[in-house]
Amino acid sequence: MTTLEELKIETIVEGTGDIPVDGDNVLIHYVLNLGTGTSSSNYDYDKHCYVDVLEDSTYDGPLAGPIPITVGTETKKDKLYSEGDSIEGLSQALIQMKVGSKCRLLIPSNLAYGKEGGSSFHTFHGYRTPPNRNLDMVVELIEILKKDTNE
Repeated sequence: MTTLEELKIETIVEGTGDIPVDGDNVLIHYVLNLGTGTSSSNYDYDKHCYVDVLEDSTYDGPLAGPIPITVGTETKKDKLYSEGDSIEGLSQALIQMKVGSKCRLLIPSNLAYGKEGGSSFHTFHGYRTPPNRNLDMVVELIEILKKDTNE
């Protein structure tokens, strides 16, 4: 496993809109590769086993559509995810992105769910994240829903 020390951002598409700040409500699309070791109920009926590699996307599937995130708001330890909660690494990336941008993020575990990981009730994506798991995701910043009025 590669240990990341800091957030890495690779711009795929440079947006032209505003840049969000902490406290802003935004809409994002994402594709998240959770890799192996993630509990899922994805059963392969041809192979008669559960699939242990998981990729989650807001672009397709039954729950397709952008999700709301409140920049800088994280699910507190031992609390349930609330709509809009983020993780530190995602918030750090969003405050560097313009609306319309699409970026690949490599988020180190300490800016994600840390040494304890996250249960499916604790994560913004709804799946268990193993301890010390770096996150590899593509994020598209669709819209800033509400600008922070404390600027």
